[in-house]
This record gives sequence, structure tokens and C-alpha cells, in this order.
Amino acid sequence: MDPRPSLARRAAAVALCAAAALLIAACADDPAAVGPGQAGGDDPPAGASYPWSHQPDGSPSIADVQPAASLEFPPGTGYGEALTSLFVATRQGALPAEATMRDPLPAEVVYAEEAGGNGLRLSLTAPWGWARGSGAILAPSVSIPGHLSADEAIAIAQAMQEPGAQPLPEGVEVDVPRLRACQIDPAQGERPPCA
Repeated sequence: MDPRPSLARRAAAVALCAAAALLIAACADDPAAVGPGQAGGDDPPAGASYPWSHQPDGSPSIADVQPAASLEFPPGTGYGEALTSLFVATRQGALPAEATMRDPLPAEVVYAEEAGGNGLRLSLTAPWGWARGSGAILAPSVSIPGHLSADEAIAIAQAMQEPGAQPLPEGVEVDVPRLRACQIDPAQGERPPCA
């Protein structure tokens, strides 16, 4: 049996990713969706629309957007955990309750490691990173278990589009991209330039 995902399963995953991006955008466009008391009690801008969450005309370039705020997560939170928390919270019309709003990171930085293991700051400009060359801001994506049939994978993708759907069904995982070194601000050492 071929271990690679079938074309139908990949198509279902693409449909799911598009649906997830639309749902996140819908949450971000609702002024009541992200309000006071969330993300550590600071007030994010009402109706905030982030470059990764709302891409009606395609992915904007990291060079063409104003840096958005960052979220500081508690010590011990890894990059993958922060992305999962952000994905789930925004699907529910909020920002992660365990995170605190902070100033923007430099535009090209996806996340910064805090010194002494004091948490991780995740950029709301491009939390899933950006493409080399074009600078296109990447939208979130998820993986559906590979053992499912194409029909089962498509059913999960369609179910996630329904209002009030479970943010992350069992077995579905938020994809964690491999970032270039210049997209990470390390707690120790220098960040190389993104040239």
C-alpha cells in the first residue's frame, strides 16, 4: 500500500484549510468576536483582521503589511502548542486565554523565544510563517489522519465548516511549518538576516 496520501485525501485537506481560513476570517471580521478580557486582559483591536486570517485577494507579502501585535505564551509553551492554541481560539472567535498581548515583533519574525525560558512570543502578523522569495504570508493548515478513507476525510472537512463545529476534531492536527532561521528570534545568539 502506498504510504503517501491519496489525491482525494489531499483535496479534502485543501478544502479543510480553505474552510478554516474562512472561519478564522469570519471571526476576525466580527467586532464582538475579539473583545476586552481576552488574550491576557488587554484589548485587541475590535474586528481585527490579520494577514494570515483574511486573504480575499491572495496572500499579502510580509513586506506590504503593518506588523500586528504579538501574543506572549506562558513558559514551557512550544511553537506547535502556541499555533494549536491560536487556531482553536480563533475558530471560537477569541484569542488564546493563556496568552498576553504584547508589542509587535519585527515584521519578518514569526516567533521569539524569551530569555531564560520565560515563554514564547508569537507574531499575529504571520504566525504560520511566510514564503521565501515572494514573502507571501502563509495561512493556517491542518492534517487529517492518513488512515481515513477519502469520504471520511471529506466528511471531516465539511463538518469543520459548519457553524459551531468542533474547532479541532479528534485526530486532526494543526500543521507546524519548518521555519527559516531568520524567522525565529532566539533567546540566545543572533538572528541571521532574511536576505
